[in-house]
Amino acid sequence: MHAFQCAFFVRIEYVKPMAKFDLESNLNNTSDKLKNLFTFLGDFKNFSSILPEDKVENFQYQENQCSFSIKGITPMTIKMQDKKPVEYILFTSQGLAKFDFALTVNFIGSAEETGQCKIKLSGDLNPFILSMAEKSLKNLVDTMSTKLSELNTLSK
Repeated sequence: MHAFQCAFFVRIEYVKPMAKFDLESNLNNTSDKLKNLFTFLGDFKNFSSILPEDKVENFQYQENQCSFSIKGITPMTIKMQDKKPVEYILFTSQGLAKFDFALTVNFIGSAEETGQCKIKLSGDLNPFILSMAEKSLKNLVDTMSTKLSELNTLSK
């Protein structure tokens, strides 16, 4: 009789669950025509205009993306994913292992007139981190929407 040996190795890996989130800004009335705001924000050199100045560092841009750091948070790169003229611009995160998100800027109204804007941030985040960051993220989208609504692109 021959001895038969068999070894099984089982690797068990715990994957932390992610929590989906959708945060929407307040709806804001714009100071400029929607077509001007759409064109302005579609150029990454202008993206910093809607970010909170006191929290953003190292803003850099290229034609189709920008990168920056929000104090206390990892550096991030945002890329333009999709856009529909004077309706929305969709931005997505690039290269963030623990925080993938989509940022949608919505323009509501007629292109040739002032209208309204709203920003939505959607993504997946560790539930524990989300519980700590949700208020700050909501404040961020509200600030971005307010700053966008107050822009007068002719003065830029």
